[in-house]
Amino acid sequence: MRHLIILLLLCVSISLKTSAQLSIGDIAPDIKLPDTSGKWLPLSTIQSKLILVDFWAVWCYPCVKSMPELIELHNKYHHKGLTIYAVSLDKGYYNWVDYCRKEKLPFILVNDAYSFNGKSCADYKVSAIPHKLLLKDGKVIGSNMSTLQLENLIKKELDIDN
Repeated sequence: MRHLIILLLLCVSISLKTSAQLSIGDIAPDIKLPDTSGKWLPLSTIQSKLILVDFWAVWCYPCVKSMPELIELHNKYHHKGLTIYAVSLDKGYYNWVDYCRKEKLPFILVNDAYSFNGKSCADYKVSAIPHKLLLKDGKVIGSNMSTLQLENLIKKELDIDN
């Protein structure tokens, strides 16, 4: 019985450990995925003061609903050093491309057709979307924040007065 309890606790701790998210201060793994033109655009090639990585999908209502807020963040802070790198988890590549073009999304758009089973989700420990992380100098400085909290952190990091 004792061995069964130890085994159960070990399984639970492994499960919790693997489902944990990246923490503040963690190094952000590189992401290498194709954009809407089919060109591979690694995250590591993005030169920006801040990078907002947004895991989303066209089929995800909360993700699509938050797009106007992301566009607003892009429009307000892109010229000051914010780049949005949006990682789609859509399996239907052409449906995703059509949506991005129709909505004229102004940020970097890449697609992981393996969705939650892809390397990007595994590396970033993404188990639900929308999932946003703010990166600076290759490290996570913000995660799972409301748009208001995210914007306040962006302002702080870009040294912008309210």
